[in-house]
This record gives sequence, C-alpha cells and structure tokens, in this order.
Amino acid sequence: MLKKLALIIYFISLQHLFSQRPNDQIRNELHLEYIKDIKLFHSPPEPLFIGRPFELSLVTELSESIIISVLLFFKTDSMKTYREILLDGESGLYKYKVNIKDFPGNSIDYFFAVRTTDGKIYGAPVNKENILVPIQKNFIDPLQYYEQKKRLNQ
Repeated sequence: MLKKLALIIYFISLQHLFSQRPNDQIRNELHLEYIKDIKLFHSPPEPLFIGRPFELSLVTELSESIIISVLLFFKTDSMKTYREILLDGESGLYKYKVNIKDFPGNSIDYFFAVRTTDGKIYGAPVNKENILVPIQKNFIDPLQYYEQKKRLNQ
C-alpha cells in the first residue's frame, strides 16, 4: 500500500514538473557576457535594396589572439532558421558580403557573435540589459527610393 502511494505521488510530481502551462510567458532572450572595456561595433548599412548585394561588417577591440571565431547569423523572411557564417577578418574588422540572389526575401534579421579562448561569447547588437537584439531591415525598391529622394530635394 505504501509503495502504491509513493508511486502515485511520484507520477503526479513528474506530471507537474514536465507540464506545459499555456499562460506562462516564455522569454527567448539570449544573455551574453558583458565587460565595459570590450566593445563590438556595427553600423547597419542604409539602404538595403531589393536584389542587390550588400556588406555586413563588425569591428571589435578584442585581440585577435583570443578570438576563436566571429560569426554572422542571418535569415530572410523566406528562411525558417538563421544561417551561420564564419567571418574572415584582420585588425579587428570582420565582414561578409550578402548576395541577396542566393538568399531571397523581403527583409533580413541578423546579429553577430564572437567566441573567445576563455569560453565567453560576446554579441552585437545588444540592448541596455545586455540582451541580444537582432537587427531587422526591409529591402526597398531602388527606383522608388531614388524617386522619393529626388522629390524631397526639389
């Protein structure tokens, strides 16, 4: 009798531990290492045109001797998951030319990650709470862009 009671309590506790509650707010945030003296710099290119390649670059103050890898993660609105690209660079500048013909879509989301020999991962861009916030950019039609710019300059 005692064994049955213990078994029932065990199953109830397992069910409680692994149950999914729909009202729970799940936070899909990635917290990264933060040290004030280590900085990653990225300035999004403006504008991004439909069908035209563009370059994404990252500048870091980290010494090349401690960097294991610098990665770009991106996806267009027609991709289900992020694509991971290992970036080449020197003197703290890492860049990748995205050919949008190879990755079709109307918009792009992307972020950078730097892995170091001490096992830490630094990312860009991050917000004030040091949470990774991917950049989201829409591709625009170059003809409409330049016509609008021409009208504004008149």
